[in-house]
Amino acid sequence: MNFLLLSMICVISAFDLPGIQQKVYSEGEQIPVLINEMTSDSTQLPYDYYDLDICKPESTENQNQNIGSMILGTLTQQSKYQIFMNYELIDEIICAKNFTQTEQNNLKWFIDHDYRVNMQIDGLPIISRDYLNNTVIGVPLGIRNINQYSFYNHYIFKIEIYRTSKSEINQTFSINSITVDFESKCMDSSEIDSGINCPINQMMNITYSVKYIMSNSSNRWSAYLNIATDSDQQWISISITFAVSLFLTLLIAWFIRFTIRRDVLKFEALPQEESDVLIDQMGWKQISRDVFRPPSGILFLSVLIGTGIQFTIMTISIFFFSSIGFLYSAHTGHLATVVIVVYVFTGSLNGFYSSKFYKYFKGEYWLLCTMGSNLAFPVMALFIFGIENIALMFEESSSGLDFKTGITFIALQLGIQTPLNLLGSFIGFKFESPKNPCKYGQIAQEIPSQPFYLDYFYSCLIGGLVCFISVGLEISQIMQLIWKNSYYEFFVSLFFTAILLIIISAEVSILTVYLLLQNQNHRWWWKAFFVPFTSGVYLFIYSIQYYLDSLQFTRFSTILYYFGTMYMASLCLGLICGTVGFLASHLFVKKIYSMIKLD
Repeated sequence: MNFLLLSMICVISAFDLPGIQQKVYSEGEQIPVLINEMTSDSTQLPYDYYDLDICKPESTENQNQNIGSMILGTLTQQSKYQIFMNYELIDEIICAKNFTQTEQNNLKWFIDHDYRVNMQIDGLPIISRDYLNNTVIGVPLGIRNINQYSFYNHYIFKIEIYRTSKSEINQTFSINSITVDFESKCMDSSEIDSGINCPINQMMNITYSVKYIMSNSSNRWSAYLNIATDSDQQWISISITFAVSLFLTLLIAWFIRFTIRRDVLKFEALPQEESDVLIDQMGWKQISRDVFRPPSGILFLSVLIGTGIQFTIMTISIFFFSSIGFLYSAHTGHLATVVIVVYVFTGSLNGFYSSKFYKYFKGEYWLLCTMGSNLAFPVMALFIFGIENIALMFEESSSGLDFKTGITFIALQLGIQTPLNLLGSFIGFKFESPKNPCKYGQIAQEIPSQPFYLDYFYSCLIGGLVCFISVGLEISQIMQLIWKNSYYEFFVSLFFTAILLIIISAEVSILTVYLLLQNQNHRWWWKAFFVPFTSGVYLFIYSIQYYLDSLQFTRFSTILYYFGTMYMASLCLGLICGTVGFLASHLFVKKIYSMIKLD
């Protein structure tokens, strides 16, 4: 009980979410300026900005700590920048800096790998323009001109604000966006070799200026939605994805209806006696005594179904909260926090449905089922992310997990997830198993020769592809969000696309199962799961192509981190689609066998 209370305290203290309403500042009120880690698209290895010892404050304690930030290794630290609402500054000096030889070597490496400094002002990330005039998150650390390296030591903060008060007295403002221009300036302009930028081996002042731009409307996130991609192009891709998903949903639904109705019309048009004979001759009627025979591997299947239900509820919940504006992709730490907390508290659903199906399949090793539903996925995830973390520690990256984070993760798993899972398992085993429309016999009926398209390879190849195509363009946008540091805020369309994916997965599985039953194949359980599950395999194949075409990772640790993360994402997608397909097929089979008169 004490451990459970300790875990709850960890969750409450770490569950720090931003408010939906943006903060309002009075004129002259100080605006918090925080430093995040340095990041690069070419390495995906974040580093602490203060490793370069640039204007480091006395206290750099990590701010806005929450579970998600700790798991992701996100740093948010205090800075010496002082910005006051609607007060402009010009060439304000923070400190003087003379890089040591070691710091110069590190700085050259960061500049060669296109590292950017990330900051937060009023909870908003700063944005700037790169040398191609594209909008990017953060500010480039410096520039290389042939063999001369220069450090951008002067920032010009352009803060777009909106006046929220109607009175001219005691005015209040809110912030829409922060854009930063940057320069490299030496203390003595005569020492500038190139005439433009200051080399890093010179003494320099770290300075900044602040300018305010008044806006006529409050559009806090509009400036961040066009980062790295064109907004119109995103809407076109979203429209195409939604149209394809809707078309596939209707097409498969029509085909299922046509196939089943064709068989039903065969005996509806006949006299009663002839129709009864025809029903008896139908393939799925002849295997009525085997169709509900438990499959092999019931323990593994039950654990997969329970875990898949947990992931499905978690994913739909996250998409729903994001679609109503409660979560933003810019707040990666808060988004990850919600994902982790929802996952932990849905552990009871995992335990309940795993044990319920295991009991339904007449399983005997209930303790193994409970342990599998509770530990199977966490242990695998811990193993993969542990290997990734070891690689990141060798790179001395700031995203490596520390001891405190590890203890917090273990506390969540053992203190909350495990008790909830055990409670769900106990309730699931106590529930009475649902009755099947027909009983299965002692000896299984021999399965006749099957058409080639019902082979595992072909059915999974086609069925998985159909499921993946329905969300292919959405996945490409999300991949860009994760691996190219852009923002994705079209969660409303993503929510409805996810709903359509669930429907398509159910339809694909039902169609496959019906064709199996028509060909007198009563071994439909695993195929009902694996056919839509293959969409996860297609996602992993797509991640390989995406890596070869769009990413430039060369370091082993980054490649390991990328493919480890994409493997887990592919597994989650496969579990969601496979579980939905299995549940839909199970309901479908029970429905059609309950509608006919059995001997």
